[in-house]
Amino acid sequence: MSVSHFMRQVLVNPLSGYYMKGDVFGTQGDFITSPEISQMFGELLGIWFLVQWQNIGKPSRVQIVELGPGRGTLMMDMLRAASRFKEFRKAISGIHLVEASPGLRKMQRQTLCGIPLSEEQFEGGSREGITAAMRPDGLQISWHDVFDDLPDECSLIVAHEFFDALPIYKFEKTDEGWRELVVDLEEDPASTYHFRFVLAPGPTQASRAFAEHPAYDHFKTGDRIEISPDSFRVAHDMAKHMNKNGGSALIVDYGKDYIQGDTLRGIHKHKFTHVLTEPGKVDLSADVDFNYLKQATDELVDCHGSVTQAHLLHSLGIGARLDMLLAKASVQRREGLISSYHRLVDPKEMGNVYRVMAMTPLGSPTPIAFESQAPPPPPPPTPSTTTSSKL
Repeated sequence: MSVSHFMRQVLVNPLSGYYMKGDVFGTQGDFITSPEISQMFGELLGIWFLVQWQNIGKPSRVQIVELGPGRGTLMMDMLRAASRFKEFRKAISGIHLVEASPGLRKMQRQTLCGIPLSEEQFEGGSREGITAAMRPDGLQISWHDVFDDLPDECSLIVAHEFFDALPIYKFEKTDEGWRELVVDLEEDPASTYHFRFVLAPGPTQASRAFAEHPAYDHFKTGDRIEISPDSFRVAHDMAKHMNKNGGSALIVDYGKDYIQGDTLRGIHKHKFTHVLTEPGKVDLSADVDFNYLKQATDELVDCHGSVTQAHLLHSLGIGARLDMLLAKASVQRREGLISSYHRLVDPKEMGNVYRVMAMTPLGSPTPIAFESQAPPPPPPPTPSTTTSSKL
C-alpha cells in the first residue's frame, strides 16, 4: 500500500487509529505541544489574531477556526486573551473546530465548556459524536469533520501541528525515473516490524501524478522526496475560503520552506521510534514544506513567511508577558515559567524547529512578525535574573 494510505489507516482509522483513541498529548502521552508547555503561547497567538482582525477592518462578525485542536488548550488560551478586548470579543460569532476524533472532541468540550468527559449530552449532537456545545460565556462551539463543512463567514484560522500529521507519499529517483516507496509485508516471520518499505517496480499512479513534475527534474538518482496532496488540498481550501469570506490564517508547524529527503518519523512516549512500529500505537508525522503550501494557495491570498516560532513570539512580546507572569508568580513557579519560555524560543529547543506561515487577504497590511526577519532576540532570562525590580 502507499505510505499515504498506511498513514491514514494508522492515524485516523475509526476503529484503531492513533488519534481516535483519545488523549495522546502531554507528559503522560507521546508528545507535548507548545500550548501545553505554557499559556504564553496561546495568549500571544490570540493577540496576533486580535491585531489581524483590526488589520482587515474590524468585521462585525468573525468566526475563529482551529484545525486539529488537540485538547483544546490552545483555543482556551486564545479566547482568554481575546476576552480582554470587548470590541473583538463581541465580534466573535462562534468557535469552529475541525476534528475527526470523537475522543478528542470530548476532551475539547471539557476544556472549553467545562463538561466532564463522563457526561453524555446529545442535545446539539448525536450518539455518533459531539457536534456542538455552549461555553459558559455564551460562545457556541461547533465541531466539523472536514474544513469544507465550515460556514461561509469571515474566519480567523489557526492550524498548529496539523499539517505534519496529514498523509504523505514517498518517492525515490532511480535510473528509470521516479518510483514510489510503498509499505509491504515483511517476508521474514521473525521481523520486528512485520512491515517493510520497498520501491514499486514500475511507475504508479501516484508517481505519475505527483513526482513527474518539472520542479523535480534536477534531482539525481537516489534522492527522495515527500509529497502531501492532502496538505495541498487543505491549504487551497483555506485560501479559497478566505478569498471568498475574508479573514486571516496562521500555520505553525515543524518543517522548512523546502523539504527534501526522509522526514517521516514515529514518536512514542516522547522518543523517536521506527515508523512501522506497532501501527496505531505510535504517532506518525513528517516535516511541513511551507513553500508547497504557498503554491497551493494559487495566489488567492497573500502568503507571508515562513519565520521561526521564536521570531513570532518575540515579535508579539513574549519577554514582556513572561515578566508580567513572573511578577505575580511564587518562587516555585518562576523556575517553571522560565523553563517554558526557553523551550518555546530557544533555537536548540522549539524556537527554530517550528516555523510559522500566515495567509491574509490580498492587499491587506503585512501582519505582525512578518514585516521582515527580526534581529536576534534579546538574551533569555535565567533563574539569576528573577530578582529584578518587578519581583
